[in-house]
Amino acid sequence: MKKVTCTLLTLALPAMLPVQAQEEGLPFELGGHVRVNYSHIDWAEDELRDGLEFESFRLNVSGDYESFSYKAEYRWYENTDFNTVRYADLTYTFDEYWKATAGITKVPFGLQPFASNSFWFSTNYYIGFEDDYDAGAVVEYTRGDWTVQGGYFLNDEYNDAGRFGRYSFDVADNGEFRNKEDGQYNLRVNYTGNFTRRSTTDVGVSFQQGDILNLDTLDSGDMTAYAVHLRHIQDPFQVDLQFTDFDYDLAAPEGQPTDRLALSSFEFPFLATSAGKSYVANLVYTLPMKFKSLTPVKCYTEYSRIEPDDDAALASSQWVNGCSFGWSKLYVYIDSIQGKNMWFSGGPGVGLDLGGRQHTTHRLNISLGIYF
Repeated sequence: MKKVTCTLLTLALPAMLPVQAQEEGLPFELGGHVRVNYSHIDWAEDELRDGLEFESFRLNVSGDYESFSYKAEYRWYENTDFNTVRYADLTYTFDEYWKATAGITKVPFGLQPFASNSFWFSTNYYIGFEDDYDAGAVVEYTRGDWTVQGGYFLNDEYNDAGRFGRYSFDVADNGEFRNKEDGQYNLRVNYTGNFTRRSTTDVGVSFQQGDILNLDTLDSGDMTAYAVHLRHIQDPFQVDLQFTDFDYDLAAPEGQPTDRLALSSFEFPFLATSAGKSYVANLVYTLPMKFKSLTPVKCYTEYSRIEPDDDAALASSQWVNGCSFGWSKLYVYIDSIQGKNMWFSGGPGVGLDLGGRQHTTHRLNISLGIYF
């Protein structure tokens, strides 16, 4: 606790000196959130199904100086008792077309900035293909309706596959399945068009290729993933679609199954299929009416599914229905989550037949957050 308190004070000190910082030519902004969660889960014992808990505290720092800009985010999770960096990067803008970002930064893959609208995200998040951050650099070129992003990432954000307390879902060393991310290339191309009146459509493709080092054999396997994605907005409706194909070719010790690998985040390792396809389909509706004190109310139904290439394995799915809205600095998510054979929805893993709880589960989640 003393360590956390000292860290908080260190991060908060710049906020006490905004005038001095501006006088030195280094302006910055400080932000963050404080969130609590209520949840009801139907797979737990009756006495443990309901609970209201302090979920997380977040600090953001951002600013710019001449052609440079920077941003960082750090989070403290009380409900799982760990703290972690989400991102910390520096951007240099060359001109109106080119910019480069380096640090712990977002991997350019799939629908951006997210493939979902709910608090719970899609199944892609839990296998590392949504809102993922690693240590590396990204170059971005934007001209007209086209955006091209290319990146190289040396490793995960901590370069430690045995550290499970992290925000992004990464390849893990769980003591049995011992792999780590060891260099990764990304390419993402997106076209934004106005194909019909009063609408915007994003159409894109993404590619990812990387080395996966086995910590027992010290040999390198590899992984390859590609995605095609579309987002169409025609107020008050929004449609998100994404198809992803992924394959890990692992350099596992003799006798160890290669149809699975360990991933981890939020202090928990779990097993997921090493090859499969994922599907994301969302329909979002923003209520056209205006409220005096509320931001527009956005409601959504989001279905995502992971189908393993191994016929002997089982698919994992998640269906989220909910709404979100803001009231001054308060932002609220109300989500109903149905998961099937899906880790984080009560299941034993992702895209595998591991026995245990494989039926459909339900969770009601209400997030109340003060954002500043």
